[in-house]
Amino acid sequence: MKPRERLLASLYGEPVDRPAFSLWRHFHEHDATPEGLVDATVAFVRKWKPDFVKHTPTGLYAVEDWGLSIRRFDDPHRPPERLRPLFETPHGWYELDTLDVEAGALGRELRGLRLLRSKVPDGIPILMTVFSPLTLAYKLVGERVVHDLRQAPEALHAGLRVIAATAARYVEAVHRAGADGLFFATQLATANMLTREEYARFGEPYDRLVLEAWPGGAPLILHLHGTTTFFDLADAYPVHGVSWHDRETSPSLAEALSRTTRGLVAGLDRRIFLQGRKAVRLQALDALRATGGRRHVLAPSCVLPTQAPDEALVAVVEVIRGGDPADDDDKRTVEA
Repeated sequence: MKPRERLLASLYGEPVDRPAFSLWRHFHEHDATPEGLVDATVAFVRKWKPDFVKHTPTGLYAVEDWGLSIRRFDDPHRPPERLRPLFETPHGWYELDTLDVEAGALGRELRGLRLLRSKVPDGIPILMTVFSPLTLAYKLVGERVVHDLRQAPEALHAGLRVIAATAARYVEAVHRAGADGLFFATQLATANMLTREEYARFGEPYDRLVLEAWPGGAPLILHLHGTTTFFDLADAYPVHGVSWHDRETSPSLAEALSRTTRGLVAGLDRRIFLQGRKAVRLQALDALRATGGRRHVLAPSCVLPTQAPDEALVAVVEVIRGGDPADDDDKRTVEA
């Protein structure tokens, strides 16, 4: 099977020749430019040959164009950081303007996506990382978004409407740029931040606006970041797979098979990759046993630590393919 066929079959619970898998990480030392990020991503894909590519720009790429002050570091293990909130009072939500998605940082990452698509064979799906509107609001102002949600809800709704409109247009542009799907990440769909009722009011309507703007069909993967997440969103949303921190929070992989009809994109604790080859191998085998390989794409719970050694990633490939990544029977090549 080719990667796209294997991925979709895995998400839908259809027979596969082997389990589908993917791995992804940030490249902080390269992602200041589209060319740098694409070169690093292509080298990673060529080395590990995953069944889909999660394109992973800096976590702040989608909010830069609203004027957020961002600091980058000369450290491959330290991500860019917000220097200060974009504004200090709820009135700031009313001042947000809808962005031109072909310009600025958004346009920069579209150029990178086009370049990546030109370098990765068509049979390997590329999923663009896109954040939920409420997550983007959080990236703009930090935890004061929760304060405004409770104390100035109309102002926050005004901001979320603008953010969601921009994000919806962006996913349309992402499709035109050559992405096969989305990796849609929400960082606030968790009881650690909000009640379920609050997320229903301030998260779900805007998430749907973005997801329903996607014109390309499968695969769409929902990433529920953190612990005590609202796992019911997996079946509520028009997605084909769900990614979550299954080793850190409920449900477990085995429990998830009965909790959702979506494909399970999980099984590897991101922290396990710092514990060595044997630990990763044992956890990968355990994950595949838990699902029987049914409706399962073996993947990390979140981005891999940048410090993860190659030998830890080799362990995943050994479990999936029973050999070295260089022995892949698909005989795929990726342009340098």
